[in-house]
Parts: sequence; structure tokens; C-alpha cells
Amino acid sequence: MTEPHASYAFEDASPDDQDTVVLSAGTTFVIVGTDGSIRPSGAQGFYAEDTRLISALMIAIDGHPLRVIDRRTTDSTMSVTGTIGDPTRPELLVDQRWTLSDVLQIALSIENLTSTARDVAVDLTVAGDFADLFEVKRGVRPRGGLLSFGAVDDDLVLRYQNRGFRRSVKVHVDRPDEVLRDGIHVGERLAAHESRTVTIEVTPQRVPHPHRIAHEDERRAWAYPPCPAPASIPEHVWHRSWTDLGTLLMRDSLEPHHLIIAAGSPWFMALFGRDSLITSWQTLPYRTDLAVGVLHALAARQGRVDDPITLEQPGRIPHEARRGEAVQRPEGWGATFYGTVDATPLFVMTLAQAWRCGAPREDVVALLPAAERAITWITDQGDLDGDGFVEYPGVVHGAAGLANQGWKDSDDAIRHPDGNLAVGPIATVEVQGYCHAAFLAMADLREAFGVPGADDLRLRAARLRDEIDACFWSDPDDCYALALDGHKQRVSAVSSNAGHLLFTGTATPDHAARMVKRLMADDMSTGFGLRTLSATNGGYNPLSYHCGSVWPHDTALVAAGMLAYGFDEGRRLAHDLLGAAAITGRLSELFGGFARARRDHPVPYPTSCSPQAWSAGAPLLLASALEAAAAEGPVQNAQ
Repeated sequence: MTEPHASYAFEDASPDDQDTVVLSAGTTFVIVGTDGSIRPSGAQGFYAEDTRLISALMIAIDGHPLRVIDRRTTDSTMSVTGTIGDPTRPELLVDQRWTLSDVLQIALSIENLTSTARDVAVDLTVAGDFADLFEVKRGVRPRGGLLSFGAVDDDLVLRYQNRGFRRSVKVHVDRPDEVLRDGIHVGERLAAHESRTVTIEVTPQRVPHPHRIAHEDERRAWAYPPCPAPASIPEHVWHRSWTDLGTLLMRDSLEPHHLIIAAGSPWFMALFGRDSLITSWQTLPYRTDLAVGVLHALAARQGRVDDPITLEQPGRIPHEARRGEAVQRPEGWGATFYGTVDATPLFVMTLAQAWRCGAPREDVVALLPAAERAITWITDQGDLDGDGFVEYPGVVHGAAGLANQGWKDSDDAIRHPDGNLAVGPIATVEVQGYCHAAFLAMADLREAFGVPGADDLRLRAARLRDEIDACFWSDPDDCYALALDGHKQRVSAVSSNAGHLLFTGTATPDHAARMVKRLMADDMSTGFGLRTLSATNGGYNPLSYHCGSVWPHDTALVAAGMLAYGFDEGRRLAHDLLGAAAITGRLSELFGGFARARRDHPVPYPTSCSPQAWSAGAPLLLASALEAAAAEGPVQNAQ
């Protein structure tokens, strides 16, 4: 879930922020120090609509920062308690209460601990650089533009303008004595043992945005089902998964009556094609409204024309929708970016699965034309050279966009066994499995809704399955290859991608059994989940983004596929990942690919999103897969 390499490649250049807390509320988030200060370093700041509006916000009392003695945090609140004065005989006790919604509110409660009255000076220092979110992640200084700071009606207003792009933010204090260009001064007189509260509000200028945060009452109303019984998942993991998904719910401006899901907090608070579809699939056994909302939102943005900048093509499902300055510049890639090859088949798969799970008929009927256009893209522009496989160009010098357009979309993700990078055009194995499943899904939909051509699609799916088997299966590796490169040669790296052919039902029974055994070998299975790349690969690094780490959604898809094929290894792999969730309390975007025999807990990836949608949904998919396997009866063992 990276961003275009002219701006998207986050995993390789993330600012280092130690001792910080992330508060998130929809498309608004704050990265703040644990001492209750936003300092002008790294990625700290107050963000709204893909822009860092506030890059520094520091509170001094009587000229001193807090001496912190306690702190507590939730997803959208933080409480910091500290003292001012001699640590052995402090004179003031200060409580900061940070609360984030579409505005940031800081309630500053000051208590005089002494038996005499005293004056207290509160000084708020504020700065804003209005850096684009992508520039912050890459550590690039913002370009050009006009900044203006100053007092407006007793508030401090910070403004930014660059060509047609405008943003502003207002800082309000309830009883200001003086508003300066870079802050606000407040003076208070406290009687002996008196407490008083100063309230600070930071309000961004609102501009039209493709999606907004779901209100608290909407998220509460999004009740989740009881934990399955007999329990196939720890109850606290079940509750955490649904709670995390609730924090990522949004409303889409084009489809405001539907809920959608953002990919992850804080950097991916946007509608994504691949991520939002897979997340909604994970919830489908239990509810259909999220999938229906995501499908409608993506259908509303489905490609209509050919655009070499945004990579829009007729029928193509977008990669993501953004609103920051970088995407709107002449050299940007557009507010809606289409550079992914897997979202389009996943759209068709998810629609069919939503229908099987009871989605309203009228919604399915309304979405059928979009699914048909998606099938046309798969067979037409998605297949660059007409060989029957969907591929993408790979690295294009000087072009905006992603070097890799599958789910492993970092620049270094597609490697040969010796670690050398594959040359494009590249056809990754899991995308071909998604296309095989999409043909079968569309055949089922055509048949169910009286549309001709179901048999043709089933024949096409069978031919594609045979071609995948012939071109991707690597007998010496007991595994399907990671990809085909630009020379139509196998990229014969052993990777988790191959396991997705179990989820899509694409692997042949004999090859499935051999692959399951291969994926559960020690170089791939850590005891907490599957490595994205074998530890024997020349490019393996357990703390890389895609070359040896463990991604919960990836492991869950493979485990669900193993169980669907009837392999008991799927149960073991599922419980490995659920065990990791039980230890960490929350499955973040990814974690290190270290063996459980070496470390008794998952090692966090330094800049992992948390919460992250398809990681939060992974236990839900495992729960439904384990329940289905139990209902089917005895399973086989690939070994």
C-alpha cells in the first residue's frame, strides 16, 4: 500500500519520530510528542485533507515545558499530566486533554498547588508549513507558495496559497491576552489551590473532499456480530478487529448514503481500490453493507477515458483517491490515481461474493455494468501484449506512478531468487489468480441475473488456469513463481504471492498440496505468519516492506485458501496469525519476518500503519474460514 514513486514510495523514506503518539479521526490526524508538544521535526504535525496544516504547536507555562508524570491515549484522545516548578515541590499541576475529530481541541487544566495566589503565563507557539502529506513522508521540503500568519478577530490564522491550491487553519484560545504572528499569550491569576481551564481549538478550513469521517454515532451504530461460537478466534482479537475497522469508516461524497473504509491510519486515510475491497471481503460473512458501499464508491470512479498521467483506462478500478497539493500539481498524478492491476479483478470477485452473502439485489443489479466494464479491461487494456495475462510496465523512467502495480508495490518487491530485480513488463502470479476468479465470479453473476455469456467466461477461466499452471509452476521449487518478467521468463522466487492461488481456487490439486508443504517450510513460515519472500532469497530482509516481512492480510488469504482446499496446515497458519494478534493486541499493517523460535513476539515494522484496514479484517476472514472448514468435516494434511 505504497504511493507512486514520484511521491508514493513511503516505505523507504519515512521520517523518524521517536516518542510520538498518533491520534486519528477519519482524514484528520495528529502526530504529537508524548509530552504534549508538536515539534518541528520529522512527521509531527496536525494534518487534514492530505496536508500538514500545523508543523509546530508547543505550550509553555511560566516559560517552561511540562515535566510529564503520566499519559494516556486512545485512537483519538490523549491525556498528559505534568508539573511546573521544582520537581520535589511543584507549584502547578497541569492536565492536557487532546481530543481530535474534524477539529483539534486541547483542554489545558492548570491547578495552583500552593497556598498563595499566583500569576500564570501560558504561551502557545504555533507554526505551519502546509506540506503535502507525501512530501512529509519522503522528507522533502515543501515547494514555493505563499504563507501568511497573523491575528484575525482575536484568533491566529495561518494561510497558504500556491497557484490554485489554498489551505488555511485557525487557532482559537478562549481568553487570549495577545495574538502574535507565531502564537498566543494568555495570562491567568490563580487563587490558592484554584484550578482553571484554557481551551485551544485548531480548526482547518474545510474544502470539498472525496470522503469524510463517519460521525461517532454512525460508528457506534455500526454494531458488529457476536464472537463466533464455538470460538475460532480469541474474543479480544475479535472485538479489536471490529473496533479498528470502525475507526477507519468514512462517508463518500459521491455516494454519501454508503459507508466506505479507509486503508489505514495515519498515512492512508483514503479510499483505496485493492485495500478497501479486500477489507470489505473480509467482513462479508458477517455483513454486506461495507462491501456494497466500497463497490459503489469505486464504481463511481471507474475509468472512462485513457489518461497517461492518472493511468485511467475505461473499466479500470482506481488505486486511490487523494486531495493534497502534490496530486494536483502539473507533475502530479491526479486526485484519483489508477495505477494498480489487481483492484479491477478484485472488484468483480467482491461483487459476486457480496451477492452470495446476501447483498441487496438492487445494489448488485446496479453494479453489474461496472463489473462488465471491469471484465473488458482485464481482457483488453489490462493485457498489454495479448498473451492472456494481466501485466504492468514496471519502472518507467521519469514517470509518476508505481514501479510495481500489484499488492507488493514497492520498487524492490519483485525479485529473482538471487535477489536481482525483475525487468518489466511484469505479470505477478496472484493477479492472474484474481483474474481467473473474476471470470468465474462474473459467469455466476451473468447466470444468476439472466445475462448471456456465462459459459464463455467459464471456458476463458479454464484456459487461464491451464496457462497459469503451464507458465508459472516451478517444479524444482514446488511452488508457483512470483511473476513472469518482460522476457516471459519465470521470476522463480518462492513468495507468499503464490499462496493467493489457493484463495482464488486457481492452483491444481496436486500443485496445491506441494505448494502448501513448501510455504509451511521454515524459510517461509515464521510461527507468526508467512514471510512475503523466502529467507533463502538473495533480497531477503525480515524488516523490509515486501521482501521478507509478514503482512497479516496476506497470511490470512493464504490460510483461508489452504482451508478451502481442505489442508490442515491452514488451521495451523491461521492460529499462528491469531496468536500474533493475541500477543500484540492489534495486527498492524506488517511486522518483521523473524521466526517465533527466535523472538517470542512480533517485531514491529518501524512505520507500519496502525490501525490498518485489511490487517484488522484478517482475523475476521480467518474466523469465517475456520468455521467453514469445521462445517466441512475432516481435513487432509499436505505433508
